[in-house]
Amino acid sequence: MAEHSSDDTRVSILRVVHQRPAITIPPGACDCHVHVFGPTERFPYSSSRPYTPAPALVEDLMAHQRILGLERVVVVQPSVYGSDNRCTLDAIARLGEGARGVAVIDPQTSLGDLETLARSGIRGLRLNLAAAAADAPAALRVLKHANEVAAQFGWHIQVFAPIEVIQALRRELRQLDVPLVLDHFAGVHASAGVKSEGFKVLVGLLDSGHCHVKVSAPYLVSEQPSLDEVAPLLRGLVAVAPQRLLWGSNWPHPLGGVGDITRGPVSMFREIDDGAALQRLARWLEDDTLFARILVDNPAALYGFNNPT
Repeated sequence: MAEHSSDDTRVSILRVVHQRPAITIPPGACDCHVHVFGPTERFPYSSSRPYTPAPALVEDLMAHQRILGLERVVVVQPSVYGSDNRCTLDAIARLGEGARGVAVIDPQTSLGDLETLARSGIRGLRLNLAAAAADAPAALRVLKHANEVAAQFGWHIQVFAPIEVIQALRRELRQLDVPLVLDHFAGVHASAGVKSEGFKVLVGLLDSGHCHVKVSAPYLVSEQPSLDEVAPLLRGLVAVAPQRLLWGSNWPHPLGGVGDITRGPVSMFREIDDGAALQRLARWLEDDTLFARILVDNPAALYGFNNPT
C-alpha cells in the first residue's frame, strides 16, 4: 500500500520512491500500460504462470495515479493470470470511467465471456509472442484467432515480443484487419540504434497506418543507467507517426518474464521512479504539444476516452 513520506514531493509506493513530476501534466493524461496483481485470495494466479509477483493492488495503483497527476489508465492483463481476466476487470470497474483494459483470451473463451469483456471496458487483446520463434505455426494460429475476435468487437491487438519476432511476423502483422499496438518500443535494442534492421522494420510497420507503438519501459530495451540511448528511437518514431505513439509506465515493473519459472519465491518489482520517467519523456520530446498528444490525444482516440473540454 502507499506510504507518504515527510517530503510531499517524493512518495513511496510498494517500497519504491516516486517523484511528483516537476512538470505540467496535461488534463486527461493516460498511463497506457499498468498491471494489477492480487489480492491472490480473490484472484489466484495461474498454476502455469511464468513467475510469482508480489501483490500490487488496485488501491496502490490509485495512489500511484494521484502522485503522477494522471487521470486515465489502461490495465493490461499480466501473464500470471493466463486468460482469467477477473482481476483486470475488477480493477477497471473500481477505477471507473477513466480506465480501460487489454485482455488475454484463448480458443476456449466463450462468446458470452467476450461480450462481458466488451461491456467491462476491454479495448484490446494482448498476445505474448516472445517465444514465437520456437513455434511459428502456433504463433500464426494465435494471431489469426485474435484478429477474428478483435475485428468482431472493434478491438485492437497488442503484441509483446522482441523485435526479432516482430521482424519474422511483419507480413502477417501488416495484414491484420484491426489496429496493432506494439509493447515497449517493440523490443528494439537501443544500443543497435535507428539504423538497425529491426528499427527499420518497426518504422515500416508504424508507417503502414494501423500500427501504434508504446514508448514504454525504456529500461527493457537499454542497459544504460541514464537510458538516454533510447531518445533517438523515440525521436525516430515521432518523425514517422506522432499520432500513433502511446506512453506507458509498465507499473509496478514486474521482474518476471519468459524463461523465469519461479513459482515459489515471490518476485519483487524493479525500483523505477515513474515521476522521473515522465520528466525524462518530456525532456526527450522537447515539445509540450507533442507531450500532450502522446499522453492525452492518442490514448483518447485508441481507447475511447472523451478528451477534456
